[in-house]
Amino acid sequence: MDGGHALDKAIELINVSKLYPGVSALTDVTFSVKKGSVHGFLGPNGAGKSTTMNIITGLIPPTGGTVKVFGEDVQANPESARRKIGFLPEHAPLYENMKVSEYLKFVQSINSLRSTVNSDDYLETLELCGLTEVSHRLIKNLSKGFRQRVAIAQALIGRPEIVILDEPTVGLDPKAIVEIRELIYSLREKHTILLSTHILHEVNLICDHITIINKGIITSTGPIHEIQGGEEGTQIILAEVLNWKDELRPVLFRDLPLEDLLVEKSGSDTRLTFKLKGKDDYRGWISDILVKNQCSLLQLSKQTVDVENLFKSATAEKPTKGRVQ
Repeated sequence: MDGGHALDKAIELINVSKLYPGVSALTDVTFSVKKGSVHGFLGPNGAGKSTTMNIITGLIPPTGGTVKVFGEDVQANPESARRKIGFLPEHAPLYENMKVSEYLKFVQSINSLRSTVNSDDYLETLELCGLTEVSHRLIKNLSKGFRQRVAIAQALIGRPEIVILDEPTVGLDPKAIVEIRELIYSLREKHTILLSTHILHEVNLICDHITIINKGIITSTGPIHEIQGGEEGTQIILAEVLNWKDELRPVLFRDLPLEDLLVEKSGSDTRLTFKLKGKDDYRGWISDILVKNQCSLLQLSKQTVDVENLFKSATAEKPTKGRVQ
């Protein structure tokens, strides 16, 4: 789990559950979003992502558990929490017969009813989201990519400390996806971002933390480099050597926390795949053992787990009751 001092947590969920008649949408969901991070929230359709996001924003109450925003209980202080959050739902609430400028000023006026909104917010948000040149146009006449920019802009009006984006690139063409990705990446300088997406490539490019949810249950959460380093502290190290000796196998198992060692010979070269338990970097130890035993080392690298494979593993089908998103 993501640790850290409470002040470092922009969002914290503790044993959050959500029950509907006959269906459990969330079960003991516990994870946190570090302040200043871009946190990817992953899961298949119906996993509970939208339910979780709606609970964080205060749109629906949890059945049990606690949600905190910068240490404040969302249920105890709903207005205070909402002022700190900008939200882009999967189906953005755009009024398509309004001009871009009219719509964003309308959103700004609503925000000003519950918090102090700087008059410069509107112009700065237009510029940040690349909407200045289309501000005079009707929203319905914009491309999908620009409509999504408008939707993100409405979440940014009021300068929220946290921005929650539910599937911000769904349905967009490749060019628009790249543009929205670059926009999201630029937001990380001033905002904490919780991002739900089905595009796993996006996660590798812009997220530094991830949480995977499946059927209402958290399966993995933490810094992406730690999770990619191996599930439950398992890591894979690859080595390519000359002069491999089979009698080295028991030495390696004796001196390293090895779970498995795969030896593949190809001509004079030998490829070794080490599966080790623990978070320490064992490359130096492996190098020392090989060199001391006159085994020439050609290459040594630590393998990361591809996010797509990690996602498939974490969301593998298991017998359980159906859940809703």
